[in-house]
Amino acid sequence: MRRATAATGAPVERLGVPRRPSGAIAGLDWTSPIDRSRWFVCETLTPLYYTRIYHQLSPGHRRRYNQLAGMYANELIAFLEREFLDLVLNAVRSAPVTERAGLGLRETADEFRREERRHVALWRRLNRLSDPERYAGTDRCFLRVPAVLLRLARLAARHPGAVPVVFWLQLAQEERSIEISRRCALMEAEAIEPRYAAVYRAHGRDEIRHVRIDCHLIERFYAGRSAAVRWTTARLLERLLDGPFMVPGGSSRRVIAALIEECPELLPLLPVFRRELRDVARDPDYRRMMYSRDTTPITFELLDRFPEFARLQSLLQAYNPVRARLS
Repeated sequence: MRRATAATGAPVERLGVPRRPSGAIAGLDWTSPIDRSRWFVCETLTPLYYTRIYHQLSPGHRRRYNQLAGMYANELIAFLEREFLDLVLNAVRSAPVTERAGLGLRETADEFRREERRHVALWRRLNRLSDPERYAGTDRCFLRVPAVLLRLARLAARHPGAVPVVFWLQLAQEERSIEISRRCALMEAEAIEPRYAAVYRAHGRDEIRHVRIDCHLIERFYAGRSAAVRWTTARLLERLLDGPFMVPGGSSRRVIAALIEECPELLPLLPVFRRELRDVARDPDYRRMMYSRDTTPITFELLDRFPEFARLQSLLQAYNPVRARLS
């Protein structure tokens, strides 16, 4: 899969027009049972992969963990696209229009929202196919967001002009989606469940264009802001990328609990699972998988432009500002 570039030379209204019907996966079989002999995602995308205990598990245990982690990843992506990005894009398209470019941005945001809603439907459908009993009455089995945090996230998403960190989070997470699709594509021929491979492939195609739109949004709604707003944004991004968007939390622990519920012979290992999962966020390979110039190059390239983000170097480890190269 070709990687996106940071170039945003195309008019923004052209970025809102997909090359193919977004979210449509022609001929995909949604009726046959999921193939549990296959992996759901690339192993290297799961946090437990970066622990010692993971590599001591049997192939069957590793594969079932991978499947549970894949379903959790579907929940998380659907949540971010429905509860966060949709609100941000609605705020963008509702901003006052004073120029032709603004009209183009409104149309682009509308199409962006439609695509994200189709993505959400795909993730939910994939999970219901993966585990019909588990998802019979809910869309989220592993992901639980405290009500207070959900209200704060929605408030920030509805007012991105006041809290422009949302545009940076949007860019980083959508660029990570491209990397997820790329890694799954590299192993899909022999290992990834065909429905998962098809959905990630289609999602990755859309995200390449979405990342280019995100670059436009940062240019339009962040680049010209005051030094105070930009400094505050940088500090918020530090906390988020080195916190909930980096550290495996309660949802990852619930994935482990589900694995042990299905495989009770693993119960004696529960303390080891918990301890090593807690330490994953300090693993350099895991941190590079999450955010680095290899996995999120466009995000890092844009961060380079703004000196307020230089402190990310000490937090992300894989981030090294190279603003001089772009000046």
